[in-house]
Amino acid sequence: MQNDDVKRIKERLDILEVIGDRVRLHRAGRGYLGLCPFHDEKTPSFHVSQERQNYHCFGCGRGGDVFTFVMETEGLEFRQALELLADRAGVALTRPEGRRRTSGNLYEVMDLAEKFFRSLLTAPEGTAVRAYLTRRGLSLDDAARFGLGWSANSWDSLSRHLRGAGVTDREALDAGLVLEGQRGGVYDRFRGRMTFPIRDVAGRVIAFGGRLVDGEGAKYINSPEGAIYSKRRNLYLLHEARGSIRERGRSILVEGYMDAIRLHLNGYTETVASLGTSLTEEQARLLKRFGDRCYICYDSDTAGQEATLRGMYTLQGLGLDVQVISIPTGKDPDDLLSSPDGRATFERALEEARPLVLQHLAAVQPLLERPETRRAGVESLFGGLAQLQPSTIAPNAPQLAGALGFYPHEFWRELEAFRRGRRPEERRGAAEGGNENAAHENPDPEPLEAALCALLWRGEDYRCSSRPEDMLELLSDERVKEVVLAILMESTATLEARWLSIGDRFPLALIARGDAFCDELEHSDSEPWAVVCSGLRRRRDESRLRFLDAKMKRREATLEELAEMQRLAAELKRRR
Repeated sequence: MQNDDVKRIKERLDILEVIGDRVRLHRAGRGYLGLCPFHDEKTPSFHVSQERQNYHCFGCGRGGDVFTFVMETEGLEFRQALELLADRAGVALTRPEGRRRTSGNLYEVMDLAEKFFRSLLTAPEGTAVRAYLTRRGLSLDDAARFGLGWSANSWDSLSRHLRGAGVTDREALDAGLVLEGQRGGVYDRFRGRMTFPIRDVAGRVIAFGGRLVDGEGAKYINSPEGAIYSKRRNLYLLHEARGSIRERGRSILVEGYMDAIRLHLNGYTETVASLGTSLTEEQARLLKRFGDRCYICYDSDTAGQEATLRGMYTLQGLGLDVQVISIPTGKDPDDLLSSPDGRATFERALEEARPLVLQHLAAVQPLLERPETRRAGVESLFGGLAQLQPSTIAPNAPQLAGALGFYPHEFWRELEAFRRGRRPEERRGAAEGGNENAAHENPDPEPLEAALCALLWRGEDYRCSSRPEDMLELLSDERVKEVVLAILMESTATLEARWLSIGDRFPLALIARGDAFCDELEHSDSEPWAVVCSGLRRRRDESRLRFLDAKMKRREATLEELAEMQRLAAELKRRR
């Protein structure tokens, strides 16, 4: 009976472990707290009770048990969630008598194939692959640890085995294990290859990679995408690595199956591989569930390629702290760790890993050094930086500015201009040639924004305690943003001298206007800094509330936006 299946699954699974695969949880009283996976939030409001085996979000109101969670996060129907959790729990579902296996549950077919491949690796047919393992320095125990197998050099070895187990040719085709012949029938896809089982985060086999061990042909072939397999939504060895990633707070991302295996064998059990596809948002979210930092270790030829860098920015843009490991030219991680002193060399490379933005800078440095290619180098770098939050860029902004020949505040101005669609050189020329006219053509800045500039200009303590990204989100005037960035990045004496030397009157006029506004606050019971920041925050929140209200009236607001609207309204009411 289905009710009995549900009961047995709940007895074997801990909701904390299931939710912990997707949400980073920490102890809070008798339960656990984390960021809600159903809406965007900065303060954790998602509560999981191990005692009651349920969850509830105090922000968006979502809640339920382990089945509800899997159905909502994976977009599954109940029966699909039941099958997924049954596989995870090791529960054999009750199947009505006479009912045949449905093609919807291809995991059983993949499991049969994985066991068959593993059995052949130690059988007489596996002589060639065992010799290959020896050449690569892998033992049979290593092969067993990672589920490596062998697909015999036969047209129908696997397909005959599957038919004997009751699997139809249609199911084998849907699982990507066989191909259709031109004259009808099917034949095995992975012939004469060592097989690497690819598992999803729950540990189910969803695909295979096949590596040629001798003879001619494509070095690697992989399962096609299908009902249960998508390259962009999975990572090789993530199921094995997730515990280490959570424990160490970091993942190591490599390109190849053998690279990942070699790192695991050398103690870097937080390693995963990217399945030969460009890095995707789905993969970034997978890694982010378990740790905030990702070390990327590609071979030196790949690490600087534009497409590879774009993938790295995808990870960084979704909140991962991406660090790039540089290894000796001509080697991949497997080669390096298989060589004498390879472990020590890799450990040094790991310690010397550099942030993504500095890796990108190093990759375009040759372009920056030649006048005819400088523009291409700057635009490549800015194209990546424009995807990131200022807080991510800020620690390395001085080095980036220096390499590009900008003062720090000019660097931020050029980057903002690039985001708005103007080339850096065009923006720089406009800034140097049109400051005086711009000040007259644009309306006067708002008093609160001018006051913030004045307070930062006069107060060293304010400058030291203020982060650029926090200040920028309070401002709407692009001219004021540029001045604030300049004040936070350089000394006031240096700035004043430069502004005067180039005849830029706007910044000092802005500060004077802010001083006058602050003078009016002298009789207030509160400090001017508190009054100004509070006023700017209120203005920001009111603007956001108006935006959300307009979306609600057009019936375009999401549930998360409606929840945000309620929180903002309550917060604004509380401040009155």
